[in-house]
Amino acid sequence: MAHNIQLVNTREMVAQGQQQWSPLQTYTLKQWLESQIQTAILLGEIPAANVPSRTLDAMEERLLWERVIEESLANDVMKDLFDSSGLASAAAEANALMQVWNIPPASLLVATQTTEETKQFLQWRRAFQKACSQAGWLESVRYFDWQIERLAKLELALPSTIDLAGFDRIDPQQQRLLDVLMARGVQVNIWQIKPEITPNPVQCKLDNRDAEYRAAVAWAVNALHDNPQARLAIVVPELAVLRERLASLLDDYLHPVSIEASHAEMPRLYDFSLGQPLSKQPVIAVALNLLRLCAGRHDVAQEQFSPLLLQRFWSADISEANARAKFDALLRHKLPQTINLRRIIHFAEQAKIVPELALCLRSASTFLDQLPLRNFPSVWSSLLLQFLKTLGWPGERGLSSHEFQSQQKFLELVEGLSRLDALLGKVTLATIVQWLAQRCVDEIFQPRSMGDPPLQILGMLEAVGSALDGLWVMGMNDHIWPPQPRPNPLLPAALQRSIGTPNADSQVQSEFAQAIHQRLLHSASQIVFSWSEKEADRMLRTSPLIAALPLITDLPLASTLAEQYLPEQGFEPDAIDDHIAPALTAGEYVHGGTGLLKAQAICPAWAYYQYRLGARKLESPVDGLDSATRGNLVHMVLQQFWQGRDSVVLQEMSVEQRLYAVDMAATAALTQFNQERDQALSAAFIALEQQRLVKLVDAWLMLELTRLAPFSVAACEKKVELDIEGIAIRLFIDRIDALEDGRLVIIDYKTGAKPDYKNWAESRITEPQLPIYAALALLGDEVAAVCFSRVKSEEHAFSGIAAEAEILPKVNDITHKVIRNIFDEASFPDWPAVLEHWRTSIRAIASEIKVGEAAVRFNDEEDLKYCEVLPLLRLPERELQFERANALLTDGTTNA
Repeated sequence: MAHNIQLVNTREMVAQGQQQWSPLQTYTLKQWLESQIQTAILLGEIPAANVPSRTLDAMEERLLWERVIEESLANDVMKDLFDSSGLASAAAEANALMQVWNIPPASLLVATQTTEETKQFLQWRRAFQKACSQAGWLESVRYFDWQIERLAKLELALPSTIDLAGFDRIDPQQQRLLDVLMARGVQVNIWQIKPEITPNPVQCKLDNRDAEYRAAVAWAVNALHDNPQARLAIVVPELAVLRERLASLLDDYLHPVSIEASHAEMPRLYDFSLGQPLSKQPVIAVALNLLRLCAGRHDVAQEQFSPLLLQRFWSADISEANARAKFDALLRHKLPQTINLRRIIHFAEQAKIVPELALCLRSASTFLDQLPLRNFPSVWSSLLLQFLKTLGWPGERGLSSHEFQSQQKFLELVEGLSRLDALLGKVTLATIVQWLAQRCVDEIFQPRSMGDPPLQILGMLEAVGSALDGLWVMGMNDHIWPPQPRPNPLLPAALQRSIGTPNADSQVQSEFAQAIHQRLLHSASQIVFSWSEKEADRMLRTSPLIAALPLITDLPLASTLAEQYLPEQGFEPDAIDDHIAPALTAGEYVHGGTGLLKAQAICPAWAYYQYRLGARKLESPVDGLDSATRGNLVHMVLQQFWQGRDSVVLQEMSVEQRLYAVDMAATAALTQFNQERDQALSAAFIALEQQRLVKLVDAWLMLELTRLAPFSVAACEKKVELDIEGIAIRLFIDRIDALEDGRLVIIDYKTGAKPDYKNWAESRITEPQLPIYAALALLGDEVAAVCFSRVKSEEHAFSGIAAEAEILPKVNDITHKVIRNIFDEASFPDWPAVLEHWRTSIRAIASEIKVGEAAVRFNDEEDLKYCEVLPLLRLPERELQFERANALLTDGTTNA
């Protein structure tokens, strides 16, 4: 309010042609009273010895209440169930109500329906006041009364007139101050805004809250378009919650260029009266997260560290930005989900791609190791800043104006930690970081705005400084306005209702809302009150305060910046047929192996983005082993087992011999696997994993024992390099068995989802791995069967196709009716025809890759379930385009 009145005065001076003037003296009530008392102290009218040694701010008061409550509950067996922080906030509010509204403690004990909570609160209050008395402290509410008492006795000259602006309700404590002022001859006036034109308020009903945003923004934009000199305001009851949404919509219409980073802090035509918690400012959020990461000295989840790693404002955030993104991918790939600072440092030093980051983290770790376990907040205050400096905060780039302002406020809060020495004593680093973070949450930060924006976004309790040309008030639903009663739980509800304390009951809230409403009605000549008809599936009602106002409908709604560029808004985008990518050049290598051909068969754009451009989703780290790693271990154990063995050896083994052999294979596989890891698995984890592998593989071997055709294992994990239509393909065949007649059986182990071989008969083979092995990799050999081996608990099975029956259990040959349902006899008369189909189809897919076919084309969206570049395919936009095309076609047909 004070700021608004100063702006009004500034506009008046400019309109009068003034170039210099004394600023208008505007204060909050507390600011003005504090200035009078400080003047009296400096003049000696109030002896320094009579001044309280300290005034507790809101956080310090809450901290003292919390300490008192925790001491009171120290011996309670249920103490861990109490929310001491929440109780402290409720106690501080109850104490303030007693002081402001002159509620004597005795009245609480005789009041009707006095509860145990009230009795407990009074005990806490006595302990709180005792602690304050011993230290010479006063909480802000008692300090205000102390100032009033001093002011009544001073001979200090006071202004002849004081105007009160924005006081919708004067509480007893404020009235005590006004009584003192009037007793000393000060004329106290209630200042009100009255528009030059009689207001004509209306109400409007919108479908939902989103429509309310849009209607309010459209109203403001249109009003400023019609009259750029107009003075407007949008009043929002839940401004803290809705601030970002409103700002985004206003920027989309009034400042679309602000979407560019270089214009993010450009002057706006609007200004918010309410800022955001300091902790939400990016440069401060990074500082707090760095402190939390290192101060905790405990494990952290990668999903918490990853955003911090990629943030600016620390270490070499500009020069190593790309390298840090690569390092993040490495962390996800190599390390488990839960990591600690020391392991991050070790990995960064080993990776050698982020040397500055590694150096900063090492310096910070060394600094932490030298810190004492506990210290006073005043000591931690300087150490925190030194620690952040070792981490390179606030980064390489110079700070913008808003960032610099938030940094200065943060530095003030860090220095202010020294005030907590007497309250906290010696504490750990983690505790002081927790309290600093809480201070940053409580501290509302609003960057200094430039100029005098014509549009003000206000909270419901804020008053404007002058009559406006237009006012829009949002959220006029009955569950929002009047606000719901919220009596303090530590004071008797009946007592609060009887004296009319804030939030006591519906009547108090209604009277308060009515006072606000009357102020709003006298703030502008044109006023619109809006409300939402529904919220999700819940139907809403209008506030009774506006129920009698005329209702207007069909209001225009603002569109987001993206929506403004839709064809419906007149925007005509250029259509470019870009499904053909650059063709492969001679010698160009495309990685991916069979995965490349599979992706191309399912959706050419998938293959292009992932394998030619190298786009890849970030891995999701897990603690322990993920499913892919566990599958690889199964492959390793089977490879170890089959070395030097065939079906005859397997048949001759006793159960004990087989289990021993599998156990030895698992031991060898796990030993090799553990040696290749960045951090070895624990002995206990290895033992559990070995038990799992032995049980799983032995169960699989029992299925292998049912094979009728004798075989030998010709190769395991056989590496093959192919050239398919000029595309180099490198692949590994899990296993090749040789039958007695020399023919080969190709086996591919699967430990996950059930494999599908029905697509092998289609022109676009979406599971091409085994067909490539049979038709191209082993072109000079005679292949008798290709199959998947599903090595999975309780689901062990072979699935595939064979040249003849009984080569593998339950694997049918080409003539079987089940197979004929897939491979019809006309197209696939025999086994060679199947192999030829595979060669032809796979080469055709490879040719598509070679010429650059990269269209977003697929048969079933379900086939894209494992696509790593799904966002790049832009399927929702594609679907929307099809819907619009169909709609236009339908309209055209109808009109015809």
